[in-house]
Amino acid sequence: MGRLELFNFLIIHCLLSTLHSLGTTKHMHDSRSKRYKGKKVLILGLGRYPQGSGSSAARFFARQGAKVVVTDAKGAADLAESVRRLKGLGIEFVLGRHRLSDVDRADLVVRNPGVRNDSPLVLRAKKKGVPVTSDILVFMRDTPATVVGVTGTRGKSTTSALIAAMIAASKKRVWLGGNIKVSPLTFADKVKAGDIVVLELSSWMLEPFPEHHLSPKVAVMTNLMRDHLNTYPSMEAYGRAKAGIFASQGADGIAILSHDDPWTRKYGRAVPGRRVWTSMKPVAEANAVFVRGGSIVAREAGRETEVAKTDSVLIRGEHNLANALSAVAAARAVGVPFGAIRKALKTFEGLPDRMQTVREFLGVSYMNDSTATTPDATIAALRTLPPRKTVLISGGADKELEFKGLARAIDRLAKAYVLLPGNATEKLVAELGKRNRKTGPVIVGSMREAVAVAAGLADRGDTVLLSPGAASFGLFENEDDRSKKFVEEVKRLR
Repeated sequence: MGRLELFNFLIIHCLLSTLHSLGTTKHMHDSRSKRYKGKKVLILGLGRYPQGSGSSAARFFARQGAKVVVTDAKGAADLAESVRRLKGLGIEFVLGRHRLSDVDRADLVVRNPGVRNDSPLVLRAKKKGVPVTSDILVFMRDTPATVVGVTGTRGKSTTSALIAAMIAASKKRVWLGGNIKVSPLTFADKVKAGDIVVLELSSWMLEPFPEHHLSPKVAVMTNLMRDHLNTYPSMEAYGRAKAGIFASQGADGIAILSHDDPWTRKYGRAVPGRRVWTSMKPVAEANAVFVRGGSIVAREAGRETEVAKTDSVLIRGEHNLANALSAVAAARAVGVPFGAIRKALKTFEGLPDRMQTVREFLGVSYMNDSTATTPDATIAALRTLPPRKTVLISGGADKELEFKGLARAIDRLAKAYVLLPGNATEKLVAELGKRNRKTGPVIVGSMREAVAVAAGLADRGDTVLLSPGAASFGLFENEDDRSKKFVEEVKRLR
């Protein structure tokens, strides 16, 4: 089973079941219908993902009997498919602009994660006393299930999907959603007590958690690296948003954090519930999952169990081993047996667009790592491949990040490098220029040109790796568009 098929299987497994409770689920649905029926609900941001925050919230509230208005800054042509999917639900669409007058008429405002707290729309709602919420908050408020929340700068999606795979292997009913492009509102009316919901949570999703006194029962923070500093004024502010994942946990909550990361170690010392450390080396804490002598070891209340050999973990790279440690800890926190955990570790192939081999052509491997949007992520990708055997396609738009470390890694590990245009590329070129490398960068203007040039630089046995280390805006619509265009151009090679 390939990665895309595996991902689809996980989503289907988590979203579908033929057996639904007619008790708790029906009661929750009836309660929501009474709460929202006839209310004027304004959705800020429709988006393009079929199961994303905007589309799912619009569908959810319309089915509860609310009068739904959806606004988006993108125009009708860009969002035609999203509008078509919601046809027949009586939803009013205002596209190409947001109107303050819609806020004034609303009983409830539901904001897409991309709509910031300081936007004029949100500020207007607060001034008028109109409640502001999100799809995640709506779901968390009512769900009868146990929620496992996963955040961090890198590894959120892989860790979330691996946790879901472990739970699925144990035959427990599991649902996967959140920042992984599936809003939990798509399955809110199907979840019942005894189920487990795994939510990938971005910093933007987590910002309102403390205000609403919400935290998942099990909270995972994989790491904290420099990212989104074009949005947050400092690492401290970015970290505080992430730490909202366990800020409202009670004594029965479980927080899982990396002992190897200085930021997560700092936040881990102040968690209100039970703490479980993860580490690439042994730690002394009574509750921990760590690596020792080539094995993953779980220590629970001082009692140790060898979970699996590290070389049996199918997803490769030290960063993925760290993700696996977090997943083991989370799975154990919700009662998954070690046998199911071992099975998932040996069979989980990872997710699309994350070190995904697209094609082997003329002895060259073409690998897609489009989700690597920070320098640290690209460094991790380079470290998983043989040194001096990689032709790197990188660059793009800056998020106020540092590129010195990436320049050092490229100089040491890459055979050649092709750069896409953008202000992040300018910063990277400046850093690379300080290293006096004999072969300089080739800067291109399109993905077609990038793939063609990289193919010309690669020899048999090499890897052409798309790992941008930067944001996609400017040349591409988003990282999915960047990924799609890379795959298309690789498949065009003849």
